[in-house]
Amino acid sequence: MDENLLQIRGLEKWFGTLKVFEGVDLDVKAGEVVSIIGASGSGKTTLLRCVNLLETFQAGTILLDGNPVGYHEANSKRKRFSERVIARQRLLTGMVFQQFNLFPHMTALCNVSLGLIKVKKLSKAEAEKEASRWLERVGLSDKIHSRPSQLSGGQQQRVAIARAVAMNPKILLFDEPTSALDPELVGEVLNVIKQLAADGATMVIVTHEMRFAYEVSDKVVFMDKGKIASMGTPAEIFEERKSDRLKEFLSTFNS
Repeated sequence: MDENLLQIRGLEKWFGTLKVFEGVDLDVKAGEVVSIIGASGSGKTTLLRCVNLLETFQAGTILLDGNPVGYHEANSKRKRFSERVIARQRLLTGMVFQQFNLFPHMTALCNVSLGLIKVKKLSKAEAEKEASRWLERVGLSDKIHSRPSQLSGGQQQRVAIARAVAMNPKILLFDEPTSALDPELVGEVLNVIKQLAADGATMVIVTHEMRFAYEVSDKVVFMDKGKIASMGTPAEIFEERKSDRLKEFLSTFNS
């Protein structure tokens, strides 16, 4: 499919007088994996949070599946959608955070099935069947009755991924999903994301794992000081390194 599932045009975000980013344009096609790289403070995470409406944005448009997200034009003025509409729009995105954000008193099965019951209105039996299916897909069929405190960081993040995917969103957003993990646990989470990519999931991934971004991405975006400084295929970004700023950033990582 050639149509853009996600289309961002002229996006601007400010925190008070601090400009986080301006003039951001980005297209993501259905089934495409886009990795966003860049130094801390370049606006990567905030961009994801705008797509998921966890942050407001001051100008520009975000279209998801052809529909405006967050804001619309009414009488030539920019209006924010009602919270009810925004809640529905959030269902189109699945967000996986740096910290796993699991309910500590609930088992893995309950963490994944809760949204299916409360939001998707599935019966408890249907929700638990679907949750079990996804926990099996991420390699945790033997941990469905474990609470987060009984799981490693990598296992907790895999539960969080299962929770996001089980809701059947249009697009998955990953905010540095391995940054809170010990190095030996990173691979198990990245392998799950690779499996989702192979299955055709549409994903935008903020990551500092350069080799992973090279291997899994259809497109890589380099953000610098609130702007998209470079964008291209993994080969164009990691091998050709067309700008001095991109070369400088990538030189801090082992090749």
